[in-house]
Amino acid sequence: MRSYAERLAEAKALNARPVGPDLPNQKFPRGTRVLVAETMPDMMSHFPTDFQAIVDYTYAQKYWGDDIDSYSLIMLDEKGEPYNSIAWYQENQLTLIDDNTAYGIKLIESYSG
Repeated sequence: MRSYAERLAEAKALNARPVGPDLPNQKFPRGTRVLVAETMPDMMSHFPTDFQAIVDYTYAQKYWGDDIDSYSLIMLDEKGEPYNSIAWYQENQLTLIDDNTAYGIKLIESYSG
């Protein structure tokens, strides 16, 4: 059994990985502005709803594999400023607002610093 320190080091290494490029068939490219649905399934009832966000990455972009339907988002306040990061929203819980990914990438960079 791996120690806590080993598991923590592995988690930190995974989290430090750079985000990969957009993947084929990925519905929302990185930097896209989306609206999160007003309701969530019961298992996600604790998730915030009905807010705008910028797509940061899909699970596959960050951690490999083929999961392009789970998204990590950067939440935007009423003024459109980034203030929090949250994951994993599903593709069908997001609606496109703006596909100006260049602007979205600038917001990601300002938030991630």
